[in-house]
Amino acid sequence: MKNLQRPNSVTPPATLTVLLALIACLVAACTGLEPAPGTTSGTSPSPSSPFDPTTTAPPPPTGPLLAYRAADELGVVDGTSVIASVAGAFAPSNDLITTEDGRFVFARTTDSQVATLDVATGEGTTRAVPVGPALGTAGPSSIVWWEQPNRLMQLDLADPDSQPVLQQTVELPQLAGVRPGEPRLIVARGGTAVLARVEGPPSPFGGPDTLYAVHGPGAPTPLGQAEANTPVTTARLSADGASLAYALYRSTDSACGTAAVVVSDAAGAQQIFEVAGPDSDTGSTVPKLWWPTTGQPKLSLAMWRCDRPETFPPLVWQVTPESIEQIVPATSALQTADVAPGQRALILPQTGSYTEPAGALVLEESDRRIAIKDGVDAIAVVEPSP
Repeated sequence: MKNLQRPNSVTPPATLTVLLALIACLVAACTGLEPAPGTTSGTSPSPSSPFDPTTTAPPPPTGPLLAYRAADELGVVDGTSVIASVAGAFAPSNDLITTEDGRFVFARTTDSQVATLDVATGEGTTRAVPVGPALGTAGPSSIVWWEQPNRLMQLDLADPDSQPVLQQTVELPQLAGVRPGEPRLIVARGGTAVLARVEGPPSPFGGPDTLYAVHGPGAPTPLGQAEANTPVTTARLSADGASLAYALYRSTDSACGTAAVVVSDAAGAQQIFEVAGPDSDTGSTVPKLWWPTTGQPKLSLAMWRCDRPETFPPLVWQVTPESIEQIVPATSALQTADVAPGQRALILPQTGSYTEPAGALVLEESDRRIAIKDGVDAIAVVEPSP
C-alpha cells in the first residue's frame, strides 16, 4: 500500500554545525556528579532490599518514581534512593520497561526469560517463561511478544501463576512470487502492535522493512516501506496506540550512515524529518527514542566523523508537529525523563560521547547531578497509584 506522505521537513545543516560547537560545554556539564546521600564519592548507591528488617514500615512514595533497566538489574528509584530491585542479566534494547498501569517494571533476560518488579511491594522475580526477542505492552499489566510464524503472545504479570496465552493470530498479506523474511515485533502499546518484515531482496545491511500496524483481530494496516536500507529497531507508540514514531538509519558502509525520524498515524500517513549533518563525512544515528505519557516523542541524536575516529556526545531532541528541534537548555544524554518539577533523570554516556548504548543514571536538580546507578540503558517515570 502506497504511503500518504506529507512533505519532508529538513533540519538545516547550519543548525547542526552550530550545535557541534556546544559539545565541549555539554561534556563539561556531565562531570562533577555528586554521590547519592549515604554513599561515598565515585560509587553508586547499593540497592536496598525489600526483605531487610525494619522497625517501622517505610512511608509510601509521595511523588513519581523512576524505573530503570541496567546490565545487572531492574530497579525503582524514589528521589535519589533505589528502593527496590531484582537482579538479572539484561542486554540493552529499545523495549518498553513498565506496564501500562505502572504496576510492574519488566525486562527480557539474556536467556529469554522475563524478570518483573512489583512497584508497590518491591517484590522481584524471574519467571521461567520463554519470551520473544522484543517485548511490548497490552492492557493494564500484560506484556506481549511475537512467536513465529504468526502468533502474538500475551502474559498477565498481575497473576503470578499465569502462563503465556495466544492473544491473536496475525496473517500478513501474501506476496506473489516473493518469499518474505520472518515478521518481527518492533513495539506494542495502547492496543496497537507494530510488525516489520523484509518483503524483497534485502540490502547488504538487512533492510528495508515493510511495517504493519495490528489493532485487534482485524486485518493489519499497511504502514508502507521504511525508507532505509537497515532494519527498523528503534520505535515508540503514543500512549493510546494511535501514532507511531520510529528512527531510520541509512547505512553507506560499515562505518557511516545517516539518521531520520518518521512519525506515522494509524492510517499510515507519514511525516519524515531528515537529519542533515554539517558535511558528508559526518554520520548520525538515533540511539534512543521515547514517548512520554503526555506530549510528543523525544530522541537522542549521536554524530561521529566517518573519516577519522572521532565521536560527539549525543544531544536530546524533541519532535514537534512540523520539525525536530533540540531541547532547551541543550542537553547531552542518551535518554531523559522529567520526574517532578525541577527534577529530571538522565542517562549520561560513560565517556562523554556515544560509543555504548548504556551509561550512568543521574538525578538532576538545579545545578546538581546526583549519581544513582551505572550501566543503565533505559528509564521510565512511574506515577504513584491513586
